[in-house]
Amino acid sequence: MAGDDKLDELCDLFNQIVNQYGKFEKEVHAFGADIPLHLSDTHTIVAIGKHSNINIVNLSRLQGISRSAASQMVSKLVKRGFVKKEISPKTDNEIILTLTETGKNIYDTHEKQHQQLKAKLAEIFEKYPTGTLDTLMKIGTDLISIWETASKQ
Repeated sequence: MAGDDKLDELCDLFNQIVNQYGKFEKEVHAFGADIPLHLSDTHTIVAIGKHSNINIVNLSRLQGISRSAASQMVSKLVKRGFVKKEISPKTDNEIILTLTETGKNIYDTHEKQHQQLKAKLAEIFEKYPTGTLDTLMKIGTDLISIWETASKQ
């Protein structure tokens, strides 16, 4: 069937997109000559920068990773001088995360890069009918539910 061929092509394209992003995510990105970071490190810094006084539990939820993985990532970023752990001003038994000056600089640089990427994406979506982005968001949500269901089986 012709529809099956198109669906196969779409699956192949999706795999290519995932693989390209995976490759990009594994590469080291330089924030200045002496600050190499993986994308996962950068995204953790950005999450902390966007959500002031976030704790490990909320960071793990936000990133969709385990508490243990979030804790390990934060420990690594603390050792490298990008993130600080502090006692919450609201309660003595909660540790909150904030960015150091170096972490803030990385956050700012990443946000500039993100704005440039969004401009490129906006340029692409201008070629398509109004509502295309909404349709893609719905498709993305449906695909996530398929993968969540498949991973539980």
